[in-house]
Amino acid sequence: MKKIVIIFMILLIFMVACSKKHIPVAPDESINTPTLTPLSAAQITQTAAALQTAGIGAQQTATAQDQQTAAATATATAAAIVATQTAAAIVATQTAVAIVATQTAVATIPYTNLASVPGGTYTQTDGTSSFSHTISTFKMGKYQVTYDLWYTVYQWAIANGYSFANAGAEGTNGIVGAAPTTAKYQPVTYINWRDSIVWCNAYSQKTGLSPVYCSDAAFTTPIKSSADGSYGSSINTTTGGFDNPYVNWNTNGFRLPTEGEWQYAASYIDGSSWTPYNYASGATAAYTNATATGLVAWYSGVYSSNCTGTQAVGGKIANALGIYDMSGNVEEWCWDWWGNYPGTSTDYRGSGSGVGRVDRGGSCYPSDSYLQVGSRSSYSPYNRYWGDGLRLARTY
Repeated sequence: MKKIVIIFMILLIFMVACSKKHIPVAPDESINTPTLTPLSAAQITQTAAALQTAGIGAQQTATAQDQQTAAATATATAAAIVATQTAAAIVATQTAVAIVATQTAVATIPYTNLASVPGGTYTQTDGTSSFSHTISTFKMGKYQVTYDLWYTVYQWAIANGYSFANAGAEGTNGIVGAAPTTAKYQPVTYINWRDSIVWCNAYSQKTGLSPVYCSDAAFTTPIKSSADGSYGSSINTTTGGFDNPYVNWNTNGFRLPTEGEWQYAASYIDGSSWTPYNYASGATAAYTNATATGLVAWYSGVYSSNCTGTQAVGGKIANALGIYDMSGNVEEWCWDWWGNYPGTSTDYRGSGSGVGRVDRGGSCYPSDSYLQVGSRSSYSPYNRYWGDGLRLARTY
């Protein structure tokens, strides 16, 4: 811009110099010739100064415009950054909320809830023997007892005068007696029948209910120990002992279901129709149908497999009563001594004595035939293994 001003000043000086040497010619009167007045040095200086000022103003205006453009760009960039950061913060918040919601959902699954089982009459059968069995209304656990629940009650029980032959483990691969881990919602395992009834008593007392299994006919002294003592490999036939307790069927405490109650709940559809004996509980086809069985049970067997060990309870479809895992995952101890089926009965509770207590439902291994709601098996009350767990029942 300064160079333009200087060139312009030189041209003006040249024009002034030329005007002083000019020899005028007689004017043509027909033409109005303008009179040129020479510029003084002061005028030339003022003009140059004005042009310089104008140039500086133009430069300042251009600079101001550039600054405004830069400021606008910076503002837009900052706004974009803020928008990006805001969007990222929203996504992070939504993700955190989703994680918390998931964790809350897992933590609030009602693993201790019981299903109300309406009374009725059905044909209890294993496919060979059968009888008409009337069952009174009762309650049954919606889930197999988790290791988390077992451990909580076990710790309370030990601190309140109870003792056990086995401390229980967390599913297939858990360490016996160890604190719960991320697998805590798998079923408790490595417990025998004796441990199960003593734990039921402890759970009843811990929750303010009346214990069911007692050492006296008046039901005043609950059985609080499953420690084998001299009966680690034999049956204690003493009445009121841990193998033959007095049972208060009319109280409100937790207990094991009878074999009849177990099959009734596993087979129930609507009170007039029942799941066939060779189906898994809640299934729509026989246990040999891998698709139908796989929807309701964790198992590994001859016809198909969908696991290699125990799983968190409640992961499959529930049966018509809203009860989960009645087939598969772990077998479930029942009250009854193993024995032949009777004739027509109401609330049948098994033989008066025996060598094995019934367990039902099959486990995640080794045979899918045990998944059938009519399948029966039994173990000595002092035996324990990784596939045995329990499910709770209450009379009311």
